[in-house]
Amino acid sequence: MNILFIGNSYTYVHNVPGLFEKLANENGKNITVDSVTKGARKLYENLDPADEKHGEIISLTAKKEYDVLILQEQSYLGITDYQSFEKGVLGLNKLVSPKKTVLYATWGRKEGCPLLQTLGLNSEEMFLALEMAYIQAAKTIQADVSPVGRCFNEITKQYGDIDLYSPDLSHQSYIGSCVAAICHYKTVFGEMPATCASLELDAGVYQKISPIIKDSI
Repeated sequence: MNILFIGNSYTYVHNVPGLFEKLANENGKNITVDSVTKGARKLYENLDPADEKHGEIISLTAKKEYDVLILQEQSYLGITDYQSFEKGVLGLNKLVSPKKTVLYATWGRKEGCPLLQTLGLNSEEMFLALEMAYIQAAKTIQADVSPVGRCFNEITKQYGDIDLYSPDLSHQSYIGSCVAAICHYKTVFGEMPATCASLELDAGVYQKISPIIKDSI
């Protein structure tokens, strides 16, 4: 199974595609994972023929067919410019032409992040607005949604001692990237991983986050 991630720093921080690949292979899934990422990238920017990342996507799709495409949008574009968000989703789905597309629904910024004040939202409201945008875009191409933002929100509410965020209050911590990888696994394969030793998570942390991820999808 060939899987392609396209996104930005919310994908490449702590290498979410790599964590997902290790987790899948550990659980007997024969997959290969590629990724095309750039910091602060908006999905529609990958559609510009003059853009270097567009060239990377064309090169990859010329070499192999992708079973799954996982798309992650800039962290708040779905709220502030839905039409551009949908344009990127539609265009990349057509460009890659995978058998299945998954939209990587991201999280609200951590409380205290200045962007929340700019948007006039709290963390939960931001996640909910983003999730609505991802669900709407998914319907246009019959894609699945990997509800990472929902998992972040529930874990944060239930277990305040598990910090899913980096100090910038925006990007994810290592545990946050593991949550994303497990969430993608459940979305793509329809089941929770039987083992996750490759992620090297504390057993107590996994026992807390696993039921929340399972119930969120």
